[in-house]
Amino acid sequence: MNKTRLVFCSVAVISLLLMPSAVNPIAAAVQTGPVPILPSLLPPLDPNTSPLQPSIPDLGIVSLALPLPTLYSINQEKSGLVFSDPLNNEIETQQQLMADHGYWTYGGDAIAANAPYDFFKDMQGLHIGVQAITDGSWVGPYAVTQNETAKVFHAVITTPVRSIPDQYYENGLYVQTFEPGPINYVTCFSLTGSFGTEWAVVSVTGNVNEATNEQLLWVDTSLNQPLTRDCTIITNGNNYLKVYLDSVKVYESSSLNLQMSEPFQAYLEPQTSYAGALLNGVYANYYATSDESIKVTNNPVGASYVDIVVPNSSGSGTVVATAPVDSSGTATINVGQFDMPLAAYIKVYGAGGVELASTSSTVDIFGGNQYSASLLGTGIGLGGL
Repeated sequence: MNKTRLVFCSVAVISLLLMPSAVNPIAAAVQTGPVPILPSLLPPLDPNTSPLQPSIPDLGIVSLALPLPTLYSINQEKSGLVFSDPLNNEIETQQQLMADHGYWTYGGDAIAANAPYDFFKDMQGLHIGVQAITDGSWVGPYAVTQNETAKVFHAVITTPVRSIPDQYYENGLYVQTFEPGPINYVTCFSLTGSFGTEWAVVSVTGNVNEATNEQLLWVDTSLNQPLTRDCTIITNGNNYLKVYLDSVKVYESSSLNLQMSEPFQAYLEPQTSYAGALLNGVYANYYATSDESIKVTNNPVGASYVDIVVPNSSGSGTVVATAPVDSSGTATINVGQFDMPLAAYIKVYGAGGVELASTSSTVDIFGGNQYSASLLGTGIGLGGL
């Protein structure tokens, strides 16, 4: 497999010439997409491997009725959302997308090579299709974001088939360092071949000319894996990486050498060496946030802990996340595993489980959001009380 970046750079220049003239000036410099992962990096499927078991945390059931009297409310002070795009909220053709792409730039070596490719949106999501010109010759189109200063990246990824007769098809979310620079990225992706489909997490580093190292960090080798998976990548680009797949933490390390300088670019990209058919990857609910945790500050004196509560069908609420209130009156709650926005109540409790403060209804929670407790109806914070 040709891993040279010079080839991809030349391809990117040709692809720009083939694209419409209305190119976003911020994203125009970002045209060198991730290279395919070596299929030999992944081990074979293993019938003895247990599949992932996604589950929503259940930390107890609480009442959603407001206690009397309720003295405090909780209000949002800061948003952690960097960018979001549901990708399945409109119908657009390839011509419409590439003529007025907004936040996304569409490119890739499949365009420059005149390989069969496709872009379109429908109620399922953003479809990106590709077919190799000849078996064994890798090509891939992509949608890439503008430069993002974010820590959390998420997309729902759908791979179209469980197996193909020969060669390989890859499909995933890639978070890459900004251009120009080394070809360094992390990815959550699927690999499909005659054996079936498996999902993996890989880190790639290199120099300005080529990828020199691919490190397999995690792989699911169980049989009959889902073709649609919910992927969240959390990274500082330096030493830290955490990945959730279907809300299950599958990988975490703070001792990596990722060599990814901010800002980052997120790619939605299928890549294939299979010439037998055009295969469409589908992508939905893309978002990027500044953090995987939220903060609730200025909690009342006597506050012990803060819960995130999701309403259930019985009229009560399920506690899905919780954190203690520290000496400064702040609770920091991790919500990175959840599909955002998470519609939930935020509730503050004192000793003995007495509710002290609550949002008046569910709020849309993104990682990085900051909330503050205040006297009900006044908006006055409690930090100085």
